[in-house]
Amino acid sequence: MKQTRRIPALLLAVLMVFSLSLTSCKKEAPIAADKVAVVLFDMILKDDAASAVELFGYADEAAARKDMGLESGIYEELAGQLTSQFSSMGYSVSNEEMQAFVDAFIAMFSEVKLTAKVKESDEKAGTAVVTCTVNTFDPEAITQAMTEAMSDVDPDLLMEDMDAALGTILKAAANVIGDIKPTDKTADFDVDFELADMEIDGKAKKVWIPKDAAEFGNKISSTAMGG
Repeated sequence: MKQTRRIPALLLAVLMVFSLSLTSCKKEAPIAADKVAVVLFDMILKDDAASAVELFGYADEAAARKDMGLESGIYEELAGQLTSQFSSMGYSVSNEEMQAFVDAFIAMFSEVKLTAKVKESDEKAGTAVVTCTVNTFDPEAITQAMTEAMSDVDPDLLMEDMDAALGTILKAAANVIGDIKPTDKTADFDVDFELADMEIDGKAKKVWIPKDAAEFGNKISSTAMGG
């Protein structure tokens, strides 16, 4: 479960490496932090760039994805990163097994909704705090799903072939977590934002961005999953 909770953080960290470059910027009203939070969430966990087009003024969704480095392959790259992490710990799993798990995790989060509201903002200091609200999963449903996944693993396999056991666990988990739906219950968390000068679609704009993208991702996943 610790590994699954880290996935949105990795996705959001990838997003923050997009091709928006720091630049000098003419004076204009900065793009609001709460709206940016929703756009990041939509693009990464919903694969929906429509809100980015509306907020940032892109010509179309393709332009938004290109500018943010999300044209294609983000989830494939993530699966590769996770496979490499397991390898660094001495475990071997296939990219196909990891990809199926990542896809199932994204499917699990596809119906999570996020709303955001600026809690406090100081444009002069370049700092802001945004309160985000997400609907949550039933912890018991998640526990039951993972228990079912583990029950598919032969105990002897864990002792004899850990790599094969991990592959079996990933496959079983992918089969169950993609069907888990969030509840109507919601929970809040606060995110620190900072003001940055960025070039978006060839135009200089002031934009509020998460101060720590990985922390933002962790808070989304851990809050939604009852952490």
